[in-house]
Amino acid sequence: MVPVYAHRFLPAGRGTFGHPVLSMRGTDIIYYGTNLLDYINQEFQDPRPERTETWQPHATVSFWRDYL
Repeated sequence: MVPVYAHRFLPAGRGTFGHPVLSMRGTDIIYYGTNLLDYINQEFQDPRPERTETWQPHATVSFWRDYL
C-alpha cells in the first residue's frame, strides 16, 4: 500500500496504473476514487462534484477483489 493522504492509500503494483484509491481505517475499507486523479477531484475540489455517471470502480489487484 502506498500512502496518499491521511488514511487514503493506493495499492502498489509494478508497471501498472489506474489503481483505485482506498480509504482504510481499522477494518473498514472503501473506494474513495476510481484512480488518483478522481480521488484528488473528490477530496480537494470545493464543492465536491456530484457523481452523475454510474460509478463502477474495479479491483486492479486480485487480492483486493475479496474486499471490494
